[in-house]
Amino acid sequence: MLKNYRTVLCIQIGLLLPILQGNCQVADRSDAWKSMSLREKIGQTMLMLPDKKMELELGGGSLSGFFKRYPVTGFFMGWKLFVGIDEKDRISHLKKSVQAYQKASRQPLIFQQDYENGISLPGMTSLPREMALGAANSPALTYDYGASLAREALSLGIKWVLHPVADLNLNPLNPIVNVRGISDDPDKTIRLLSQQIRGLQDQGVAATLKHFPGDGVDYRDQHLTTTTNMLSLEDWKKYHGKVFQSLIDSGTAAIMPGHITLPAYQKEKLSGFYPPATLSKELLTQLLKNEMHFNGVIVSDAMTMGGFRGWYPTQLEGEIASFEAGVDVLLWPSYAFMDTLEARIIRGQIPMIRLDDAVKRIWTMKKRFGLLQPGAALIREMTREEKRLSVNTATAICEQAVTIVRDREKALPISPVTSKKILIVAMAPKSRKGGDGGLELLKNFQKILKQKGFDTDFQHELLYETQGWQETVSSQYDKIIFAAVRTPHAPFGPLQFWDDHAQTAWAINSMPKNKVIVVSFGSPYIANEYFERVNTCINAYSNNPEMHLAVAKVLLGELPAKGVSPVDLNPDAMQKFHLPDRLPMH
Repeated sequence: MLKNYRTVLCIQIGLLLPILQGNCQVADRSDAWKSMSLREKIGQTMLMLPDKKMELELGGGSLSGFFKRYPVTGFFMGWKLFVGIDEKDRISHLKKSVQAYQKASRQPLIFQQDYENGISLPGMTSLPREMALGAANSPALTYDYGASLAREALSLGIKWVLHPVADLNLNPLNPIVNVRGISDDPDKTIRLLSQQIRGLQDQGVAATLKHFPGDGVDYRDQHLTTTTNMLSLEDWKKYHGKVFQSLIDSGTAAIMPGHITLPAYQKEKLSGFYPPATLSKELLTQLLKNEMHFNGVIVSDAMTMGGFRGWYPTQLEGEIASFEAGVDVLLWPSYAFMDTLEARIIRGQIPMIRLDDAVKRIWTMKKRFGLLQPGAALIREMTREEKRLSVNTATAICEQAVTIVRDREKALPISPVTSKKILIVAMAPKSRKGGDGGLELLKNFQKILKQKGFDTDFQHELLYETQGWQETVSSQYDKIIFAAVRTPHAPFGPLQFWDDHAQTAWAINSMPKNKVIVVSFGSPYIANEYFERVNTCINAYSNNPEMHLAVAKVLLGELPAKGVSPVDLNPDAMQKFHLPDRLPMH
C-alpha cells in the first residue's frame, strides 16, 4: 500500500519511474526534446525580443496561449522590455517578466542579455570595458570579472550572456571592436578570456564568443554593412582561428557568428559576393562545426543588422537561409519563421536532421546550466558578500588597468598645491543614437577632483574657432585635462574625431604642452593618432565611476599606474598584415 502511494506521488509531481529502494527518482529530461512536437522543436531555435502586446495578440489574450502557439526558447531581456518603464522600476520589472514568461511556458526558457561591461541598471555593478582587462593583464581578476557578472545576471534570471568579445584589434581604424575587445595579441586574449569564460560558466551562466570568424580587421561596421576579415588563411589560423579554437577546446557554451566574410576560406558566392558567416554553410557547418569540432550552440547576431539584411528578397528568406547554413538559435527572428520552417520540413525541403541537430545543441546547453532541473530557481539573489566582491572586482581591475602612454616631462603627479585651478574639457560626441556620449558620466570625474582639493571648471568641448584662432584658455588655468570618450556605437560611425570633437583636438595642439593632460576613457589609439606632441597622455579604456577614481589616484600619485597597453599604439600598426586598400569581396 505504501509503495503504491509512493508511485502515485511520483507521477503527480512529475518525477520518473521506476521506484528504486522505495525512493522517487528525479526525471532525466536529457532526451525530452526528442518527444517534442515539430513546432516545439522549431521554437527551441527562436530567441525573441519581449513584446507583451504582440504576445497577447498572438496568444488570444494570454501568455499561455502565446506559448502554445509559439513555444519559443527564450527572450533577450534588453531595451524593448523597458519601453515605458521608469528606470527605478526596471529591475523589479525584469524579474517579474522572467517569472511570468516561465510560468506560462511548458518548456524551460532561457533568458539572455549582452552585459558586455556589466549591467546598466540601478543598484548593479558597473564593470569596466573588456580592454581594461587586457591592460590589467591579470587572469585572477579576469576570472573574478566573469564570476561577478554571472552572479549579478543570475540575480535577474539571466542565464546566458552574449559575451565576451573575442575579436582582435588588428586594425586601429576598426569602429566596432576597439575597447570591446581585450587585445590585439591572440595569446593574451586566450589566456585572459579562458578565465573570464570559466568565471561565467562556473557560476552557471552560459558564455558566448563573438564574432566568428573574427572582427577587428575591416575598417567598416557590420551593423551597417557586411564586412570582411581579409587575412590570409595562414594569418587567420594564427590569430582569430587560434583564439576561437582554443576557447572552443576550453568549453565555451556558445559562439555568435558575425555578418562578416572570410574570403581566404570561402568559395561559394551569393549574387557574386561572399555571404557573411551568418549565411555561410561553409563557415558555420563546414569550418566551425566540422573542422573546428564546435559542439555548442551557434547563435546568430541580430537579424536586424545591415550586414545581414538584403541578401535575400525578404527578411524571412534570410532567416531560413541562416538556419540552413548552421545557425542553431536565431536572435530576434520573425514569428513567420516558425510557420515557414514547419511547412518546409513537412514538405521535405529542409531535412529534419538539421532541426534535430540545432534542438539537441540548445537542449544540451539548457541541461548544462541547470534549466532542466525540476523546481530550479529562476532567480538567485546575491548575498552581501557577493555584492561586495563585485564592487571590489570592478575597483581592482580599474586600478590595475590605468596606463600612462607617456609622461615626457615628468608632469605627474599633480597636486592641488601647485596646480590648484584645473579646467576639465569633456570630449564626448552627442547624438540621437549614442546619447550624450558619456558626457554626464564624466561629471563624476570632476566631482572626484574637487573632492581631492582642486578648483575645477567643466565644459563640453573647446572650440578653437570661437577664440578667433587664438589660444586664450591656458593662461587662466594651471592644468587643462582633456577627458576623451570615443567608444563603438556612441554614436555609430568611425571612431575618429569629427565636428566639435575635431575642433577640440585642434585647440589641444595649439596649447602649451606643459599644461595639457589627455586622458582617454575610451579608444586607446587617440593619444598617438591626434596628440603625439602632447607630453602627458593616459589610457583608461572605460568611462565608469571606478575608473574615474583610479585615474584621479594616478594623477595625484596615490596609486602607481600599473597598466600595460594591450594593443600596439604605433600609428602604423594597421600595416602589420599589409592589409589591401581594396577589400576582396567579389
